[in-house]
Amino acid sequence: MTHPTKHGQDDEGCRLFDVYEASSAKEHAAASKLLNPHLILSGPAYMKLLGDLRAIRTECNADMLAIVAHHKSLDVGNWTVTPLTRAGNVFR
Repeated sequence: MTHPTKHGQDDEGCRLFDVYEASSAKEHAAASKLLNPHLILSGPAYMKLLGDLRAIRTECNADMLAIVAHHKSLDVGNWTVTPLTRAGNVFR
């Protein structure tokens, strides 16, 4: 999977994003198991799934932070940033 970037091909950025997508999919699957259990869960089984979700969320957050750190390490001096707007109001 390739992701276009402002500075051409950025293999490390693509790799980090792919890792994040995988951990995000695991997070969604774990949350779905808790929200829509196929069987009635006992207290210990529910707590195990909850612990698993916490661990996966920690991994997912770490993957996102790796993407942010990578983007900050790039030379972004030449980029133009347009403020987000909603109905003409600029959010800062």
